[in-house]
Amino acid sequence: MGEESPDHLYLKWCLLTAAQEAGAVAAAEVSGPGGVWRADVLASDAGGRWRIALEAQLAAISADDIRGRWERMLEDGVPSVWFCYRRAPWLGVVPSVRLGEVHDVVMVVEGLARFTAGEWVKAGPITLVDFLRRVFDGHMVSYSPERRVEGLVLDVLWVDSRCLRAAADYRESEESARAWEEAEQRRAQEAAQVADVRRGQEDALLGARLDEEEQVAGPSWRLSDAEERRLRLQQITRRMVRRVLAVVERKRRAAGVPLPCLGEMGEETAGWAMDVLQQKGFRADHVGRSMGDARYAGGVPLMGEAAHPVAVIDPDPAQAGSRVLAAIVLVFTHWELRARFLAQAPPPPWDVSDRYVTLTLDFNPPTPAAPGPALLDVSIPQQPNSSARRTGPCACEAPSLRVVFPDGVEVVEPCEENTPASAFLTARCQQCGGLYEGPWRRIPAVV
Repeated sequence: MGEESPDHLYLKWCLLTAAQEAGAVAAAEVSGPGGVWRADVLASDAGGRWRIALEAQLAAISADDIRGRWERMLEDGVPSVWFCYRRAPWLGVVPSVRLGEVHDVVMVVEGLARFTAGEWVKAGPITLVDFLRRVFDGHMVSYSPERRVEGLVLDVLWVDSRCLRAAADYRESEESARAWEEAEQRRAQEAAQVADVRRGQEDALLGARLDEEEQVAGPSWRLSDAEERRLRLQQITRRMVRRVLAVVERKRRAAGVPLPCLGEMGEETAGWAMDVLQQKGFRADHVGRSMGDARYAGGVPLMGEAAHPVAVIDPDPAQAGSRVLAAIVLVFTHWELRARFLAQAPPPPWDVSDRYVTLTLDFNPPTPAAPGPALLDVSIPQQPNSSARRTGPCACEAPSLRVVFPDGVEVVEPCEENTPASAFLTARCQQCGGLYEGPWRRIPAVV
């Protein structure tokens, strides 16, 4: 057995002293028959009529492993209660609670429930001594409620035995039967209304964002520079297409329709992303065929050796939260997509990573010619291929900048603030071949 941490020793001491204060005979490090298990603290009454193991679990452990340890103790007639300080994946899988300290008093802060108004709700915190006293007396039991309010997510909860009797009486009464049916109908109607409102809000939000972008772009129509007007059109077109595709994908998922294949445009994006990952020290060999998998939040997975995921392109923040997503690189084709993901996605699981690893591609992918008439007759300039690029940004003191515009290559110069063109296109230094990351402007014509 490895050396115990100070936190683990302190928690065992808290359990031992609380059990003794609750009136039990308690001892630390007690082994079971044949040494199959060993309890951190074993509590019993003075006559030995009952025994309960109190387990301090701070190290990472899977739900299956902790369930196996709980079952081995139970086979020997010793039920166990498990304690932790922070939210753990196994919390609620077996009889367990989460502890905290309030004014130097150890409290049970999660894992308790009470029955009120026909359903189970979260109960307030109680002291560890009070909790153990009620468990030892049989007034507090572990239970898995069927009807519970939203937010009461643990499978196994600790409830007062009086609440169990109240719940049974409520279910048996005629009034409870009618109330149950009406509540279920009300919940179904509310769920349908919420779903309709959410769909309408999403559609309205997309339209509002597009209208807002058009309003922001409005003053550009009055500019004398025709090139800046074309760049603004290109920018609006790309954003509009991206949002339309997002709506189509959402509706296809809701209808259970298979997602479309990656396509020529996606292959171009994936190829460039793999090239950039290679420069950053990551090896991605091919595109995964599991597009639409919840593990990748609707993004396009890039796989490495032995088909292990290395990165995912443009994941959806609304679907984020998987352990896989927190352990790979998130590649975004546009800085706005990255900013939206970091603002809206839930934090990664605490035991995998404390932050997402992100990367934004420094290119504008070419738009393939679509069949039929186009909404806007604009073109996105082709950026230099991978053979013409240089790894790393430009570090020259006096860079000589060139930019590929739709009607040809032009010489530009550094400036203090971003211009519409520099926010959309990428400049490259002709002296070192590196990308110029600062703002730039077109050189004014000499009159």
